[in-house]
Amino acid sequence: MHKTAKILLGIGTLGMLASLLMIGSSANDLSGVDDSDIDWSDWIVYQGGDGAIFLDEDTGYTVYVDKSNQCSVPVSAIFQGEEHYEAYCDSYYDFDNWMQLGDIYPSGSGYYEIEVDAAEFVLVDWTTPTGPTMEALETSFFASIGCCLSLVVLLIAIILAVVLRDESPELINQNQVIAPPTIIRGGKVMQSASSENNDTRWWEEE
Repeated sequence: MHKTAKILLGIGTLGMLASLLMIGSSANDLSGVDDSDIDWSDWIVYQGGDGAIFLDEDTGYTVYVDKSNQCSVPVSAIFQGEEHYEAYCDSYYDFDNWMQLGDIYPSGSGYYEIEVDAAEFVLVDWTTPTGPTMEALETSFFASIGCCLSLVVLLIAIILAVVLRDESPELINQNQVIAPPTIIRGGKVMQSASSENNDTRWWEEE
């Protein structure tokens, strides 16, 4: 194999392995975080009473009320004349003294008229902590680019390995005189017939 092809093959192989390791390391982060490991109190974005509250269209919100209430507490989240609240009371997501009532799925960013039949409620951002981190996305992106570039280098190395050949050293120099073979018969050393023929005509060369 040509030396250039060997070098490119090594670079491409190492680059491919490094890229695959980076993709594997970021796989867990891309799949998100286990809900049981999240402290939902860190993701409270609003605490108070009814009113016009700004919600981001890229974020999902969960409505919580004090556990002294029932799951049947009426909730409304109106934006541009449409309801965006869905009841989903599940004690699995309760934290501290707060009980989950349901979720708000914004259709656009803006101020939502939110009414909850309770003295106080909180809104929790549940999409940000459960989604992939920006660092994981960046790692996966650059690793994918590295994987593609390494594949290109490997293809070039294969092509060069097929096209280029190592120059084989000449075994016999054109100007080199090759000694004729000798034959041993009955203990006597004899030259080959071709050598004898050459010797019998040595005067012709003169």
